Amino acid sequence: MPEPAADSKADRPPAAGPDSAIRRLFRLLNPPVSVPLLALIVGAGLSALAMLQSERLLNREEAHRFSTRVEEIHGQLADRIRVYEQVARSAASLVMTFPDLHWTAWNRFVEALDMPQRYPGIISIAYARAVAADRAGDLVSSMRAAGLSTFRIWPETAGAERVVNIFNAPVNEANVRAIGFDLMSEAARRSTVERARDSGEPAATRAITLKIDEAAGARPAFILFQATYRGDPLPPSLEARRASFTGVVLTPVRIGPLVDGLIDGQRAATRTATQIDARPDARPDARADIGIELYDVPPAEAGFPLYRSPRPLDAAPALSLIRELPVGGRIWTVRYDSLPDGLVTAQDWVPGALLAGGLALSIALSLVLRMVLATHSRAVELAGEMTASLRLQEAERRQLFTQAPLGIALVGTDGLVMDCNPAFAAAAGLPRQDLLGADLRLRFGDQSSVFALEAALHGESGKLESDQPLLLGGRRSHFSLHFQPVTAEGVLKFILTFAEDIGEKRRAEQHIQYLAHFDALTGLPNRVLLYDRIAQALREGRRDGTRVAVLFIDLDRFKVINDSLGHSFGDEVLRSVARRLQAGLRECDTVGRLGGDEFLIVVRRVAEPLDAARVAEKVVAHLASPFAVGGQNFVVTPSIGISLYPDDAEDPEGLIRCADIAMYHAKEQGRNGFRFVTKEMGAKSRERMDLEGSLRQAIREGELFLVYQPQVDTLTGRIVGLEALVRWRHPDEGLILPGRFLPVAEETGLVLAMGDWVLFEACAQIRRWRARFDLSIPVAVNVSGAQFRDGQLPAKVARALDANGLSGPELEIEVTESTLIDDIESAAATLTALKERGVLIALDDFGTGYSSLSYLHRLPIDKLKIDRSFIHDLSTGASDASVPRAIVGLGRSLGLSVIAEGVETQEQLQLLRDLSCESYQGFLFSRPIPAEEVERLLEKLTVVQFPVQPPVQPPVQPVSAE
Repeated sequence: MPEPAADSKADRPPAAGPDSAIRRLFRLLNPPVSVPLLALIVGAGLSALAMLQSERLLNREEAHRFSTRVEEIHGQLADRIRVYEQVARSAASLVMTFPDLHWTAWNRFVEALDMPQRYPGIISIAYARAVAADRAGDLVSSMRAAGLSTFRIWPETAGAERVVNIFNAPVNEANVRAIGFDLMSEAARRSTVERARDSGEPAATRAITLKIDEAAGARPAFILFQATYRGDPLPPSLEARRASFTGVVLTPVRIGPLVDGLIDGQRAATRTATQIDARPDARPDARADIGIELYDVPPAEAGFPLYRSPRPLDAAPALSLIRELPVGGRIWTVRYDSLPDGLVTAQDWVPGALLAGGLALSIALSLVLRMVLATHSRAVELAGEMTASLRLQEAERRQLFTQAPLGIALVGTDGLVMDCNPAFAAAAGLPRQDLLGADLRLRFGDQSSVFALEAALHGESGKLESDQPLLLGGRRSHFSLHFQPVTAEGVLKFILTFAEDIGEKRRAEQHIQYLAHFDALTGLPNRVLLYDRIAQALREGRRDGTRVAVLFIDLDRFKVINDSLGHSFGDEVLRSVARRLQAGLRECDTVGRLGGDEFLIVVRRVAEPLDAARVAEKVVAHLASPFAVGGQNFVVTPSIGISLYPDDAEDPEGLIRCADIAMYHAKEQGRNGFRFVTKEMGAKSRERMDLEGSLRQAIREGELFLVYQPQVDTLTGRIVGLEALVRWRHPDEGLILPGRFLPVAEETGLVLAMGDWVLFEACAQIRRWRARFDLSIPVAVNVSGAQFRDGQLPAKVARALDANGLSGPELEIEVTESTLIDDIESAAATLTALKERGVLIALDDFGTGYSSLSYLHRLPIDKLKIDRSFIHDLSTGASDASVPRAIVGLGRSLGLSVIAEGVETQEQLQLLRDLSCESYQGFLFSRPIPAEEVERLLEKLTVVQFPVQPPVQPPVQPVSAE
C-alpha cells in the first residue's frame, strides 16, 4: 500500500516509526555511529539469518522430496517382487491343474509371458518334480519318452528324495544345461525348497550365483520357489503339504536387471520432468538422482552389497534412507542415497543471493527481508501443493492403470464413469471411450450391480458376483465386483469400482471338482466318490437294518489287450465295459472305477447274499456278449469278489479290502465268475500282507544275506564257479527260504530293490575274495524278469563293478529263458550292453520254456543251465537222458558251456559225465553255504590250480529248495 502523505503543518509533532526508534536506540548505544552504518549492520545480520532460514527450509523440502521419491521407488520395487511371486504362483497353478503337462506346453506358456519386456531380471521359469530316489529311473524314462532323449539327473548322488528340474523355458543353451539338475543336492536350494514345501508360499534363496552363470563369473541372483501339491492347491496342515508335495516352480532372477530397469525408468522420468520445467514460466525443480544398494543381510553384517547402482566415484550422498524389502519369506535391506545430478538448483543459489541482496540493499533491509520471506514462503507453499497434487495423480494412475491386476473404474457421485483402466474395458468387452461418461446405473447387465452401486453412493461398500454381462452390449462371463466409496473429511469424492473376470477360475474349479470325484476316462465315480457312496449306503443300512454289498470287478487278461492292441484300444474297451455295467444296475446302486481295469459296484438294500449273487451273475451276463471295438470282436470276462455289510466289515475300506481278497480267489478258481469272501481268505491275505511288510523291513534293516553254491567240473572236481543265492533270516521266524518270499517280492515290485542289493553285495564279496584268495572264477547272480526289463540293468552292473574295482569277467548274470523270449529285440540289446562291459551271461532253467534256436543264435550267451527237473530222475529211470543230451549237444554246437543243476547222487553225476556235460552244481558236492564256509573251503583248495582229484563226497541229504 502507498505511504500516507507527509504532514505540512509545522506544529505537528514528528510521527513515530521504526526509523525514529532505531535512531534513538542507536544514539543511546553509540551516538557517533551514523544511521546508514547501523542499517548496514542490521541488514547484514538479518540477511545472514534469512540465509540460514532459507537453507533450513530448502534442506527440509529436499529431504521431504527425497523421502517421497524413495517411497515411490521402493513401492515399485516391492510391487515388482510381488508380481514375480505371482508369476511363480500362476505357473504352479498351471502344473497343479494339469499334472500331466508336457514340456512343449510349458515352453509355450513361458514364451507368452514375454519376460524380457515385462519381467526384467527373470531369466527363465522352470519346474522341478519331486521324486523318491528309488523312483528316479522312472522319471528319467518318462522324460525320455516325452521327447527329451538326453535327459539325465545330475548330480548322481542324492538323498532319499530328489527334486529334479524337468522343465526350463525359454529354451536356450544356458537353460537347457539346467535340465535334470537335482535341487536337493545343494544345501541352499534344498533348505529353500523345503521351506516352500512346508509353507505353501513363495520362498526365495539367499543371493547365489546361478548354475548357468558359474562359468561367466559372479552375477548375484536369487531363486523364487513355489511348491505344487497333489489335489488341494494348499493342503491345510504341514503333514498334508509334505505328503502331497509334487515339486516346485522355480524362477531364477538376476538382481542387476531387476533393479536396473527400475532406476532407468526413474531417470527417464526425471529427465522428462527437467525438460518440461525448463520453460521460462516453469518452477525450478531441484531433483537429484537416487543411488540404490541392496543387501540380503543387515548392511553392518555384509562385506559388500548384492547390487549397487552406478554413481560418480567422487559422489557423496547428501541424504540416505534404509528400507526393508520382503522377498520370498526373506527380508532384504535397501539403502537409498541422494546424489547430485549436476544441475544448479535453488538450494545452490538462493541462500547466497539472499545474503548478497541483503548486503547490497541494506538501506531497504526490512522491506527486502519481508519480500524475500513472503516470496519464499509462498513459493514453498505452492511447491508443496503442486508436489502433493502431482504425487496424488501419479499414485492414482500407477495403482489404477499400470500395476493393478483388476479392472478399475472411477465413478463420480452422479453415477457417471470418470475414468477406467484398460482392464475394466476388457472385462466389459467395450471400447474405453464408450465407457467414459456413461451412467453405470443404466448400463450394468445385472440389477444386483445397480443396487450395490446405489449403496456405495450412500457410503456403503459392497461385493458381489454376477454371471451376467458386466455392461449391456458387452461380453458375458462370471465377474466379481467390489464397490468402495472414497471420502475426504466425511464428503464422498468418488466410487472405486473393481471388476475381475473369474470365469476361467470358476470353470477350472468346476473341472477340478469333477476330476476329484469322477474318473476322467469313463465318467464313473472315482475312488473318492465311491468311498462316500459306500458310507451313505452303510448309514442307510444301519438305519433300515438292511445289508450292503460291495462287488470288486477285475477284467481277466486285460493286460493282453493293452500290450497287443495298444492303450487307446484298451481305453475304448474300458469305456464300453463302464456303459454295460451302468446299464444293468438300479438307480439307487452305484458303479465306479477304482483305476486300471478295476471297477466297484455298491448295491443297497440287500436282503440276503443271494441278491448280491444275482447282481454278480447279471454283470457276468452283460459282459459275456462280444465287444466290437476298432473293427474287432472279442469277449472280456470279469472276476468278481463280493463282501457284505455287516457280515464281513463295517466300514468302506474294510468292505473293499474283503471284496478284493475274494476277487483274487475268483481268479485263482478259473476266472469269469464270482466268489464271496470267507474268513480263510482273509487270514491268507493278512498273512501275505504281513509277509510283505516284514520283507520291506528286511530289505531296509539288512536281514537278507547271501549263500553260495559251488559249481564243479564233472571230470576233475575243480570248483569252476559259485552261484550267489539270497536268504532271509527273520528275527522271529528264523530262516525263510526264497520259495516263500520271492513270489511276494515279484508281485509287489520289491524284487527290484532286493536284486540291486544282491548285485552290489555279490560284487563286494568278489572283491574281498580276490584280495584274500586271488579268486579268478566267476560268481553268478540271478536277475529277475523285472530287473531285466527295467532298462537300467547294464548301468547298475557297471556301477557295481566300478565301485569294487572289477573288470567284468568276475561276474556272471543268470537270466531265465522265459524272461528273454518276451521281447527278443530288447533282450538282445540289454545282453549286448552287458557283454560290452565284460560280464558273462548264463541262460537259466533252459529246457523248460521255448528252447528255440531262432533266438539262441541271436543272443550273446556264454552258458546254458540244464533245469533240475531233467536231472532229478536220471538215476531212477523215470526219465531218459534225451533232453539233457540234446541240450549238451546244442551247447557244444553253439560254442556254449553247459552246466546241470540239482545233482544229488553219484549215478546222476556219472550220467552227466557220459553225456560230456562240463560242470554241475547240487547237494552232491555242497549245499548253498555262507561266505564264511566258502572261505574255509577255499583255504583248503587252490581254486584253479589244485591237482585233478575226485570230487568231494559229502553225505547225501534230502532235496530242499535252494
